Amino acid sequence: MIHLRRLDDEGLERLLGLAVADTDPADVMPPGWTVDRPDDFRDFYRGFQHDAYEIVADDHTIGMARLTDQGDTGMWIARCARGSGVGLAALRRLVEEAHRRGVHTITADTTTDNTAAITILTQAGATLDVDGNHVTARLPVPAPDAPRTTTQTTPA
Repeated sequence: MIHLRRLDDEGLERLLGLAVADTDPADVMPPGWTVDRPDDFRDFYRGFQHDAYEIVADDHTIGMARLTDQGDTGMWIARCARGSGVGLAALRRLVEEAHRRGVHTITADTTTDNTAAITILTQAGATLDVDGNHVTARLPVPAPDAPRTTTQTTPA
């Protein structure tokens, strides 16, 4: 079961360890970051810690997801967890979190060569707008189902 855990200082250290051990540095930070610069990683993620979550499976951190109050999102997943449905499950948890936070549309920016992200976004029901190599995905956040009422009729 995949769930999201708000990023705190301990979680930041778990993410850093994961980023160093099991990702491509370009996946987790803007180009130019290298694993020998851990303080840059910490500073970068502290900059949006309010919007960041650890992606957790079986009590192990396997990636990071963010969701801003405006609905902007992004995520990265460790190599060891890719291809197993984690991305789609994490996106579904983000949709649940978006609803709790009053966000009506989730927006993700990626590139046409990021086939994993495009596949996940499409499977989740996002609308994709492609402009050259840039892709903007918009995913509406559905309202929760209205409570159901049942009425029983008794034979006369």
